[in-house]
Amino acid sequence: MSGFEILTVCTGNVHRSALAAALLTQWAVWYLPPNLAGAFVVRSAGTGAPVGAPMGKTAAAIGSALGADGTAHRASMLTDAAIAGADLVLAASRSHRDEILSRVPAAMKRTFTFREAARAAQSLAPRTPAGSVDDLRETVRLLAEHRVPPAHRDDDDVIDPHGRGAEAYLRMAEEEVPALSELAAVLFGMPRADVDEYRRVSSDAVFLGIPGAGAEAPR
Repeated sequence: MSGFEILTVCTGNVHRSALAAALLTQWAVWYLPPNLAGAFVVRSAGTGAPVGAPMGKTAAAIGSALGADGTAHRASMLTDAAIAGADLVLAASRSHRDEILSRVPAAMKRTFTFREAARAAQSLAPRTPAGSVDDLRETVRLLAEHRVPPAHRDDDDVIDPHGRGAEAYLRMAEEEVPALSELAAVLFGMPRADVDEYRRVSSDAVFLGIPGAGAEAPR
């Protein structure tokens, strides 16, 4: 059976895309049938990555709290070959999506921002859990057919917390984790109760191991 590959993309590949890759990798193991999980690969890259850098400590703490291990992660630069070889490309923001498509226009039907993919997933009718790579590719095709425009431009973006305080990391989790779980519901068959739980804990700074979040002025 040929494999199925997801590529997650941000700028530095140490926070947003690294966390996304760690979560999606773990969820594939938990929710896909074993034979299909074995054919599933998640890679990540950055448009301006410090090559070889580990996942940021706070992003890694968030992933760990959610059951994902990012200790082996090392940042890598985005390449055209990586884009072309992926069955699904997930970008942290509109600017990343635009760069991806400027480099590989043929990837348009399989490239989304994290939050754009979530909106499309929510618009799909309930689906039978995937049993094959072809099922996963069909889900990507359906996501492309059910794109939903954002209510506001910024609704497509996940905040970049790099160099910022704890509040930015909490906001990253709030914007990214629920979106990825909505995608996992249609791609992997994540149960709705689990999706709702990920949404709930994505706002819990204590659970996520983000000390100091919530101490700044409200956004």
